[in-house]
Amino acid sequence: MDIDLSEKICRDSLELPFYDCDYKKRIKISTLLKITAQIAGKDYTDRGLGHDFLWENHYVFLISRISIHIEKYATEPEILDISTWECGKRGAMFMRGYRVEMGGEVYADGESGWVVVNPETRKILRPSSFPWQMPQIENMPVKAKPTDKIVCDNPELAGEHFVKISDLDANGHVYNANYADIALNVLSPEEFERDIENFRINFVNEAVLGDRIDIFREDSGNVTVIIGKIGDKICFETETVFK
Repeated sequence: MDIDLSEKICRDSLELPFYDCDYKKRIKISTLLKITAQIAGKDYTDRGLGHDFLWENHYVFLISRISIHIEKYATEPEILDISTWECGKRGAMFMRGYRVEMGGEVYADGESGWVVVNPETRKILRPSSFPWQMPQIENMPVKAKPTDKIVCDNPELAGEHFVKISDLDANGHVYNANYADIALNVLSPEEFERDIENFRINFVNEAVLGDRIDIFREDSGNVTVIIGKIGDKICFETETVFK
């Protein structure tokens, strides 16, 4: 018997604009991160758990890590159908799946882990302490690599990035999707032009205005790991798997 999943999946559509594509007319990795984060927020808002409501009740969701598999690059001005669903808990994280489609064809999918934080203390809270339950779908697999720890044994310094005002979001720190641009800017033009099969990023410590992020990289075959550090602390870590 088929199970109706419509009540457990949040859906939205958008037209991919020109400015969210790179010079090869491919959707930017940072754009994929933005639209997945946006629909995750929409899912909670549509169920009465929007940002303002959660903040007033001393909760806020922060993305911890995300992995995106790219089957086919979207280009402007295609209309994309985006879907998301909660798919269980893993440690302190609320896990969430994604699909990006056009005309029923899957262009990309993904998996992300979110943590609940007390906005006053910045303390990460256990999922069991969150008093509202979201519908769960635990049997919708995606091709994206698991959001595990990213391994890097011998990184070498590849550059630096000073956090500018334009990097910041309304919370006063670097917006999560901007870290993808910071990381991929380390690539040479020849490397950048290669299509990406999977992109993973783990957010470790936030960066604020004036911070210097030292960028390190390590390459192995078709895999490039790029790590950002502020002093001795890891700020973010990424893994790019090229096709």
